[in-house]
Amino acid sequence: SAKLGSTASHSKTKQKIKKSDINDAKLCIRKAFFEATGQYACINFFFDETIAANMKQISSAKNPEDILTTSPINPDELVYANGSAMWVPKCDCEQISQKFKKQISLKKKPSLGFLVKGLGLFIVAKPTTASVIRDILSSSMNIRINASKLGGLICLNKRQEDFIANWEAEAFRKAVASVATTGSQELKDRIAVVTGAGSGLGRSIAIGMARAGAMVGLADIDQNGALETAEIIANELPSSSTIVLNCNVTDEKNVDNVFESLINNWGGLDILVNAAGVAPAFALTNLPLDKWRFALEVNLTGYFLMARAASRIMIKQDMGGAIVNISSKSGIDASKNNTPYNATKAGELHMGRGWAMELGTHNIRVNSVCPGNVFEGSKIWNPEYIKICAKKYGIKPEEVIPYYITKTMLNREIKGQDIADSVVFLSSDKARRITAQTLVVDAGQAMVR
Repeated sequence: SAKLGSTASHSKTKQKIKKSDINDAKLCIRKAFFEATGQYACINFFFDETIAANMKQISSAKNPEDILTTSPINPDELVYANGSAMWVPKCDCEQISQKFKKQISLKKKPSLGFLVKGLGLFIVAKPTTASVIRDILSSSMNIRINASKLGGLICLNKRQEDFIANWEAEAFRKAVASVATTGSQELKDRIAVVTGAGSGLGRSIAIGMARAGAMVGLADIDQNGALETAEIIANELPSSSTIVLNCNVTDEKNVDNVFESLINNWGGLDILVNAAGVAPAFALTNLPLDKWRFALEVNLTGYFLMARAASRIMIKQDMGGAIVNISSKSGIDASKNNTPYNATKAGELHMGRGWAMELGTHNIRVNSVCPGNVFEGSKIWNPEYIKICAKKYGIKPEEVIPYYITKTMLNREIKGQDIADSVVFLSSDKARRITAQTLVVDAGQAMVR
C-alpha cells in the first residue's frame, strides 16, 4: 500500500514536463493495451537523467525505431519487459494499439515499456515490479544506443528466445518478482476508488474489491481509518495494491486532486464506489438546519462531485467503466425520524439513474445498491444512534440489533461482505449489460416493485 504520491522518478534535469501531458499519455497507453489484449493495467511513469539522455539520443537517430525494434538482447529484457521498450514518437492510441496487435500476430508478447518522445519512460506493470522493468530497460537502451554506433547489436536468436521463454528457472524468477495473486480475480487489475473506505461499509467494500483483484484507492476524510483499511488488506492480500487518498467528498478541489493523484500513481480509473455517508437522526420538529445541510453535502454533493470527476476520466480514457452508489433501504422505504437520510438516499438513486442515461453511450454503467441494516463496523450505528432507535421502538438499546434482524424475511444479519459481493458483481463483466438498476441487499425487508 502507499500514501498519496507519484510513481514518476524525480530529477534535476532541465526538461519541463506537464503533468497533464503525462497523465494523458498514461490514459492513451492504457486504452491501447486494453484494446489489443483485453487486459486492464497499471501505467507507471519514470523520468530521470539516464532516461532523458537515452530519449535524446534515440530521438536524434536517423531511424529511432531501428534501435528498439530488434529482438531482445538478453534474458532479462525478454522475461521481464517482453522485449525492448516501444518507441512512441507521438501518443496516438490507434497507432500504439496497431503495434501491439502486430506483436501479438507474430506470436510475441506485447511490450511493457514505452519511450515516449518528449516525455519519458512508461511501463505497464504493478508498482511492485515497475521499477525492476525500468532498470532493465534503461540498461538495455544504453546498450542498444552504443551498439548501434559500434557495428550493431547481437540479439538473441529464435532458438534462444524459445528456450528462455520455456525455461522453468526464468518463469520462477518472474513469478517471484511479480508476486502471485490470490482471490477471485473478477476485477483483476481494475483500478477502483471507494469513498468512506476508512470504516463500516466503505471498508468492507474496499476489502471485497481487493479480494476480487482490483487495485483500490481508499478515499476517506479519516486518513487513519483508511490506513487501517490498507493494513487489513495488506495483511490478508500481500500482493494487493492500495493507495490512501485523503478525501473530503464535499470539497470540489480536494476531489479533483484525489483523482489526479490516482492517475499519477496508477494511470487510469475503472470503478467508482460512492459509499461515504452520514445519517443524522432527528424527529422532523427537532431537526437542526445544519444537520439537514450536512447530510445534503455529504450524501448528495459528495456523490455528485466524485461521480463528475470519475466520469470525466472514464470518458477520456474511453474504456467504459462502472459507478456504484451505495444508497439504503431507506431510499426506497422511508424510516421514521430520518428526514435527511430518507431524502438523500432516495436522491442518490435518482441521480444514478440520470447518470446512467448520460453515460451509457460511453459504456459507463451506473447502478445502486440499497443495503439493509449493516451493524458490523458501522459509524452510523453508534451507541447514540442505537439509543435513538431504542426510544423510537420502546425497547432497550441492547435489543435494537436483534429487533432489526427479526424484521427481515431471512431473519439473518447482513454483513459487510454481503454488500461488498453485490458491489463486486455490479462492477464486473458479469453485470456488463446492467445499468440504471437498484439492487436491494436487505435480507428481505423491503419489497421493490
